[in-house]
Amino acid sequence: MQVNSVLQELCMAAGVGGMTDAAACAADLLRPYCDNVECDALGNVVAWRKGKRDGLPTVMLEAHIDEIGFVVTGVDDRGFVKVANCGGVDNRVLTASEVTVYGDRPYAGLFCSVPPHLGGGDLPAVTDRGIDVGMTAEQVREHIPVGSPVSFRKVYKPLLATRVCAASLDDRAGVAAVLYCLSLLENEQLPVNVAVLFSVQEELGMRGAGAATFAIDPQVSVSVDVSFAASPLENGTITTKLSKGPMVGMSPSLNVDISRKMAELAKTHDIPFQYEGMGGSTGTNADRIGVTRGGVKTALLSVPLRYMHTPVEVADLTDIENTARLMAVFVKEGSVEVC
Repeated sequence: MQVNSVLQELCMAAGVGGMTDAAACAADLLRPYCDNVECDALGNVVAWRKGKRDGLPTVMLEAHIDEIGFVVTGVDDRGFVKVANCGGVDNRVLTASEVTVYGDRPYAGLFCSVPPHLGGGDLPAVTDRGIDVGMTAEQVREHIPVGSPVSFRKVYKPLLATRVCAASLDDRAGVAAVLYCLSLLENEQLPVNVAVLFSVQEELGMRGAGAATFAIDPQVSVSVDVSFAASPLENGTITTKLSKGPMVGMSPSLNVDISRKMAELAKTHDIPFQYEGMGGSTGTNADRIGVTRGGVKTALLSVPLRYMHTPVEVADLTDIENTARLMAVFVKEGSVEVC
């Protein structure tokens, strides 16, 4: 499996809340590695890889397939499309950002720039902005119904060396890591059952992961998301970096034994990694998964990411590959059984 090509395929599929293109893409990519692949009522993608015998514990590998975006709330009399957030979009980057509006077909559009005489103050709220799709108000009302999803324009750009730029690396990088992990385990007789969850609606309050985890009922879960990597204008409080390996989450809301086991395995197998210390919650699906049913022993691995929740997120392919390697070692060695 080539991580770059798989990641590009995932990033080019739209997955704003309520859309199914990205989930369908991920399901197709899963089928060569799993015994069965299904979508539940919410749109979560769930798959299974059975272990070498009956009665084995289940470890769930989870990443969310949805992305941030917008939803159409109306149109003003001048033809500008009005929207609300669908997830935590970074408002600072919206001016002149290119988007795709999914009405009766996809329409190209862009967020209107702020007139110069209004500059210098606070940024307008998302709900006060408009998207220009080049239509009259009558045309917009005919072709773009209220409730239509809007995504940032889909672009996947290789940068120098092994780094890439795209709008939905949060969390297609995590999905790609899980897929690459499965490819590494393809010919292995596994000491655990593996459930795969590509969850929806994480950006809308971690809704999909809770419902799917309840149905899967795993003993252990490893969530793969992205987290902040240092950037040139960052003030020094973020110490994790691109190209230095996955971030092993350390938080009171995570299982301390599994988190420590991840770090131990990384050291033993010469997999570069970084620690990520967090307070009472991680802000990821791991928080919801850990308190499902009677509780699930949960770990979190994060792919370092620059410029999160913007159209120009940046990640390093080697970090995705090393995240997958660490998960594969964890599963192959049956580490779940000692945690």
